Amino acid sequence: MNYGGILQNWALQQVLQRLGHDPITIDAYQRFTLPHYLYSYVRAWWMRTRGKPGWFYPKRYHGSLRRKETGRFVEEHISKTRVMWHYERKAVKRYGMEAIIVGSDQVWRPRYNRSHLDDKFLKFAEGLPLRRIAYAASFGVDQWTYTPEQVAVCAPLLQQFDAVSVREQTAIALCRDHLGVVAQQVLDPTLLLEAEDYQQIIDTEWTADEPYLAVYCLDITSEKKAFFDRLARQKGLKVSFFTAGVQAELTIGQWLAMFSHASMLVTDSFHGTVFSILFGKEFYALGNPLRGNTRLTGLLDMLGLQHRLLSDKEPDESNAGNIDWAMVYSRLHDERQKSIAFLSEALK
Repeated sequence: MNYGGILQNWALQQVLQRLGHDPITIDAYQRFTLPHYLYSYVRAWWMRTRGKPGWFYPKRYHGSLRRKETGRFVEEHISKTRVMWHYERKAVKRYGMEAIIVGSDQVWRPRYNRSHLDDKFLKFAEGLPLRRIAYAASFGVDQWTYTPEQVAVCAPLLQQFDAVSVREQTAIALCRDHLGVVAQQVLDPTLLLEAEDYQQIIDTEWTADEPYLAVYCLDITSEKKAFFDRLARQKGLKVSFFTAGVQAELTIGQWLAMFSHASMLVTDSFHGTVFSILFGKEFYALGNPLRGNTRLTGLLDMLGLQHRLLSDKEPDESNAGNIDWAMVYSRLHDERQKSIAFLSEALK
């Protein structure tokens, strides 16, 4: 249901089709185990009684949280299997799969894949005759968070892959030191396309009444709010705030339009940073340790934009400097070529 997650899927499908392949996404909804479901329900109840309405009661099947705002785009623009409650071995034969690509956004982070981490290393397809590829797979963080039991299951599975690539530079060492695999760094799938490619799905009817500072923050704090309120006053802009998850209200096309039409952006999101860059907007990325700063630092370092990352505790843009867009897009072009070459070679 996440904007960035859906768009990285759509972008990868676009690239694979251009390479002459016929991609299809395995649409497997995460299903809570009963203890995890009960724990999540009680936690939501406890937080709501303490006056925090942002906590929603969970549904037994995670996929049922896909909202109409994003679900319509998935149905209309993404080629996918029928809904599965878990990854099915028989789906490989049913859909004639010759290769399976694992990726991308935090797909190897145990925290977000508690009940099916092994399937993100293709446990469900073990022993079947197909190519196994990891594209821009991400751990989300730079420290090792797997248990010894998880390593014992996932390492042998990954060692059967034909090609392994990761999104963050730090993930190369994690794969080497803990999973026994040599990995290559590539771009997040959303960066394989250019801004013009997204024009076809931008909502052209969405307009703004006046210039605005777009704020796409997943985790608002008082420090972050004080920063973008001050920035908006200095620039003479109104603040347009939008978010993701169960509180999201924009369609995919409207979400992209928010970036495309903004005069300036502030975000603590990885994909918020990605689309700020693709649309060539002046932006500030705010640290987000809870969700993983490694994703942000790796991307910004690669493109020479590390000065646009500010602390989430005391954001200060006074030393941020200007953006050299010619340099940024030159680097992005080179990385895009290398990443597409990796995909093309892996699928030969």
